[in-house]
Amino acid sequence: MDVLPNQKKNGNAALSNVEVLAMMNHLFVQSKQDNGESKWEDSVLHNAIEAGYVSETLGFDVSPNAAIKTAETLSLFNYFIPYDESIIDEQQVNVNKPMKRNDFSQLIGEAFDSILSEEGTYEDQTIDGNALLTTNDVTLKNSVIKGDLIITGAAVPGNVVLDNVTVEGDVYVHKNVENDVRFVNSDMKQVVVYAESDWSLVWSDEFMTEDIDQSKWQYDIGNWIVDENGEGISPGWGNNELEYYTDSDENSYIEDGKLVIKAQKEEEPITDEFGSYDYSSAKLKTKDLFSKKYGKFEARMKLPEGQGYWPAFWMMPEDSVYGDWPASGEIDIMEAAGNDTNTIGGTIHYGEESPNNTYRGEEYHFPEGEDFTGYHTYSIEWEPGEIRWYVDGELYQTLNKWFSKSPGQAAKNAFPAPFDQEFYIILNLAVGGWYGGNPDETTEFPGEMKVDYVRVYELIGRDYMTPEEPTVDEVELPENAKQPKEDGNYIYDQDYANGFMIVDENGDQTDPTYWNFLTLPDFAGEGSISPEEIDGDTFAKTSITNPGNALWSLQQIQHLSIAEGGTYKVTFDAKSTTSRNIMTKVSGGAERGYANYSGEETMNLTDEVQTYEYTFTMNQEDDVAARLEFNMGANGTAPVWIGNVRVEDITGEQEPMNEKEPLPTGNHVYNGTFDQGDMSRMIFWDFHEKDGASAEANVDADTRELQVDITETDNNPESIQLKQTGMQLLEGSEYELTFDARAASNRTIQVDVLSKDGSLSYSETKTIELSEEMETHKVTFTMPTDITDREGQLVFQLGGAEADVFLDNVKLVRTTDYIDYSDVDLTPLENGDFAAGLENWSNYIHFDAEAEVNADGEVFHADIENAGNETWSVLLEHPNMTFSKNVTYNVSFDARSTVSRDMEVTLENANYNRYLSEKVTLEKDMETYSFELTMPQGDTVSLKFLMGQFADKHDIYIDNVDVEVVKQEE
Repeated sequence: MDVLPNQKKNGNAALSNVEVLAMMNHLFVQSKQDNGESKWEDSVLHNAIEAGYVSETLGFDVSPNAAIKTAETLSLFNYFIPYDESIIDEQQVNVNKPMKRNDFSQLIGEAFDSILSEEGTYEDQTIDGNALLTTNDVTLKNSVIKGDLIITGAAVPGNVVLDNVTVEGDVYVHKNVENDVRFVNSDMKQVVVYAESDWSLVWSDEFMTEDIDQSKWQYDIGNWIVDENGEGISPGWGNNELEYYTDSDENSYIEDGKLVIKAQKEEEPITDEFGSYDYSSAKLKTKDLFSKKYGKFEARMKLPEGQGYWPAFWMMPEDSVYGDWPASGEIDIMEAAGNDTNTIGGTIHYGEESPNNTYRGEEYHFPEGEDFTGYHTYSIEWEPGEIRWYVDGELYQTLNKWFSKSPGQAAKNAFPAPFDQEFYIILNLAVGGWYGGNPDETTEFPGEMKVDYVRVYELIGRDYMTPEEPTVDEVELPENAKQPKEDGNYIYDQDYANGFMIVDENGDQTDPTYWNFLTLPDFAGEGSISPEEIDGDTFAKTSITNPGNALWSLQQIQHLSIAEGGTYKVTFDAKSTTSRNIMTKVSGGAERGYANYSGEETMNLTDEVQTYEYTFTMNQEDDVAARLEFNMGANGTAPVWIGNVRVEDITGEQEPMNEKEPLPTGNHVYNGTFDQGDMSRMIFWDFHEKDGASAEANVDADTRELQVDITETDNNPESIQLKQTGMQLLEGSEYELTFDARAASNRTIQVDVLSKDGSLSYSETKTIELSEEMETHKVTFTMPTDITDREGQLVFQLGGAEADVFLDNVKLVRTTDYIDYSDVDLTPLENGDFAAGLENWSNYIHFDAEAEVNADGEVFHADIENAGNETWSVLLEHPNMTFSKNVTYNVSFDARSTVSRDMEVTLENANYNRYLSEKVTLEKDMETYSFELTMPQGDTVSLKFLMGQFADKHDIYIDNVDVEVVKQEE
């Protein structure tokens, strides 16, 4: 209290606002020069306001000489002290009484055993509790602090030295002096840099330890994404990266208080069971060690320059509660391409599981004279429904529109999913990949990504913002857009009178208005396109010479303009000469990273003209150069005819869903988990009150249970009803209804499954006893043998008692052990005997392999000169087979090799999820191999023969490939 002008007052005298502010300035705020104020009170208040903490604690209208309350004094201390909790137990004091001098002294004494507030050297100190260091030019030697040490902002300009000091707690260093504190032969639990703001530090790594802290970071190892069984799913971490990540101190270590991640070119390739790799680097993550939902996440770092470097600071969900990438989200705080040192990017990935994913993001460009090779601070502030990106404190992007849809659901997850779950932190330096390309002769190795610190903050200065449902302005195309025709069709030249722009070289421009035909050399597709009349309509006929190595090896494309928030319907007629698939979608171009707007739609063509359609909502910003794609590659040489193509805006015109097809899980109830649709989370459910009852139904965003808050009801259970319509109930079938329920106090509810008009009860009304504990309840029933009702009703009758009811996890499934084989494709594989050559098949030869394939003798033959480094370097594939849930399939084939070797055989979907993964040993004589599997879900799958990763020259022969449905006895 020496800073106060009057020290003669007794200990029971109340302190004023300005007296406490003077002491706070002395303890925590950098000393100020004379500010010209004539009165001491005015000078103190001026300095406190300029320091920025008065409005955060006492408000804007502070009377300097008014007595300060204990609660207000505590709020000042709590603002400055870097602890999550209050410095004093507020239960032990009367927070509404004025703060007295004696009470203030007691408060300081309880919080700190020592205050180092004078310049000089302190030696041989033993401090039993916490210490506060509040001035510059201090050396503490040969001492022990048994609590925490806080070095405050008043210690500016620093020159603080801890020499042979043991701190048994944590050392908190104010941000203003973080570079002016030295530790010499000293030992402490951890060093935390802090600052007073709305954000309070909750986790950090300042990299002041000798080694990387294993309690904070673990490593990804290798180059492949693998499944839970260690089986390879996707190389290059799904990004075509070239490096092998290690946990070696050659690739990641701490040096001079910085984390260094070093990418190197290896003298000898690193090899593992999947291949060999010329580069090494490191990828550190906090998964299973630290994750957080909402907050401020920042890191200060410098990045390497060079073609092919791809440094990143990013976040992934701790638990993929909404599905595989990116349905559960990804937050890229910073990523950069080493060949463009002036630019970094910030992005979110979201939507449905790949390949129906999407993203949003912006780039930040450094001011003149700066680039990412110098130290900069990259951060996001993440609140419910909004994420903000900063570089060195400068805001450059705010995003508040996204969505997530889980597989097997009827609607999207309620906003702000997927960014309402805990995410963990990742730091890595990739080599190669799609973001900046591969290294070349100009790339200098090694490259180093240096990280000064990583810090995570909790918002304490105010409440987190309340998320708001994303709104979209009325759909309106910009002036420079390609406008729809008078009949509403966004597609021009429906009869192909203007011909086709042929694009067969990289870099060639497409026609922005009319039709394009793409056969780019990277994908090896070969063919031609021409108009042809069928029954008076003009179609585009694509003749295929070589189906290439990807679906997009042959593409028919027209650009169109679509607006954010618009819902569009795509229709077209198509045929082939046999049963074959094509894939169609609406996407962005190269400048949009080929963003997938509509999701990939696989259409099965026959030898008859049929009409196909799909709808989608544009969930990204307007795109005046979007692409309607028809992808005809990698699926044999059968020709394709496409005509009568239309894209129409149907925003707001969707018809209600009266009949609900069972979900892929078999559940007839949509949104039975109360977490989908808009933020009410009540989509597909109807709530009714009658007979004077009063109740509200709502879903808590955290628990995601439906709560029915009942304020008034009579004795009639039907006075309050929750129902879902459109249940497709089949004659003679058995059904099981399960749900979780509880009540505020013991009570009963009634459950019924009714006919469309409510006149028949299929389940008979069931009375369910509820307790205060959440329990699972079950109701079973059998439909009459002469009734099929495709619009049945599930009804919960909740009246008759005023105790609130809670519901969750509602499921209605058909339990009859019966498969309707009329809906099953009994012959999903075509041309298994190669009588039609390689029709319906595709093959791929990676750049590291050398092989020739053919089926000239009605047997598949691979002449393999070099099998490459990966199992998939030489690949034969039969794509796009439709498999049905619960159906058992037998996969068989004949195969041999001129040299004894292993070959891998898989059945997998577009996300590389494997339903079959077998390794067979091929010998010189042809042998038959057979495998059986039962599908856990319906899916479109590909049969793949992986013939790479073998050292010697040899030949492989495959024949009589068959996929047979194994019918179960009914």
